[in-house]
Amino acid sequence: MKTDMGLIFEEQTRVVRRCLFDVHNEVGVGYPEEAYHRAFVACCRKRGLPLASKQTGRLLHRGTLVHTFQFDVMVWEAILLELKALPGGFTQENYFQIISYLKFWEKSLGLLVNFGQERVKAERVPFAAKPLGVSEDYEHIKPLLSKELRAVLRSTRAGILEVAKLHGLGYGELICGKLLAVEWQHRALTVRGGLFSPVQFEDERLGKFPVDALLVDEQVLCCVSALKDEIGPYELGKAQAYVRALNLPMGLAVNFGKRALQIRGVKPPAR
Repeated sequence: MKTDMGLIFEEQTRVVRRCLFDVHNEVGVGYPEEAYHRAFVACCRKRGLPLASKQTGRLLHRGTLVHTFQFDVMVWEAILLELKALPGGFTQENYFQIISYLKFWEKSLGLLVNFGQERVKAERVPFAAKPLGVSEDYEHIKPLLSKELRAVLRSTRAGILEVAKLHGLGYGELICGKLLAVEWQHRALTVRGGLFSPVQFEDERLGKFPVDALLVDEQVLCCVSALKDEIGPYELGKAQAYVRALNLPMGLAVNFGKRALQIRGVKPPAR
């Protein structure tokens, strides 16, 4: 993110980076995250940088605690830092984590920091709340909808839209799934996670394996993703496979995406 004068918090970021380099040079490689966290806090305090460390925040929905956040460090009440010690480098989940923190604390810049390699890496992660766009497609499942199933789907959809309206975009899929579960239960729908699906090859049954989805009112399977550009072939294929394996009439692929909420109806694939 840039302003007319350049990158936001550009000078403050330079100061923070110097502290990060000093910590890495002094402590070295191979220690757990907590060692670098303590060293960074000590460095900031010695250099007079105003900071807060390991503060928590509670995300509520319908009066229910959905998730507890805890950031590593915030400097100048403006820049959030998430400190890691990862020999293999950052993962997608690390980016989702800091974006969720930025959204919750309403900050516009985070630094994702890795002390776990030969050189310290500090990557800028900007965040700006976006207007909520909604894209829906139910064409594939319309012929499958009985009167009862249509009513469940209507309530399920209303819950998804309400969560998006109240909380917007920016949270990762774990948090979005928790928000949806609370909202659906508020609407008197049953919600089940922790599902297991049978897997077989031809006529051989291979066992039951975890399913990354929520089952609403025992009829509508919802596969929830977040912070993706769009619902892609993988998300659609996963939902189709689960719907078929669990012998359900239909499902939904739901993406609280980077720019819009997307909902796609999914029917079981033909064998």
